[in-house]
Amino acid sequence: MRVLSRHSAVRFLVVGGLSVGVDTGSLFIYHGVLDIPIPVAAALSFLTSFWFNFALNRAWSFGSGGQMFPQVGRYLALVLANLCVNVALVSTLTWAGTPYLLAKVLTTACLSVINYLVSKRWIFAG
Repeated sequence: MRVLSRHSAVRFLVVGGLSVGVDTGSLFIYHGVLDIPIPVAAALSFLTSFWFNFALNRAWSFGSGGQMFPQVGRYLALVLANLCVNVALVSTLTWAGTPYLLAKVLTTACLSVINYLVSKRWIFAG
């Protein structure tokens, strides 16, 4: 197990899973505990998870010491591209007859591989 945790791909997947927990947990805190309206709470939980994911991937998954500002810009571009591809691919797969939840799982798996490669070679390289 220790050998696996040394590989950036495994750390990347762990960070992704933790980010889902941060997103969901912070949504609960913002809305369920602090009673912030859902649209605002959802936006805040997304931003909380965004920064958590960026910081942990930068420091732990890829151990990047590069300049942070350009990395944030590239990471933001990836997030926006993910949004567009996610909507388009889930919609297309569903239109083609794939059940919507399966379409979401397939899209997420595909994007996870692409996100790892883009993160390693473009966002956190150098």
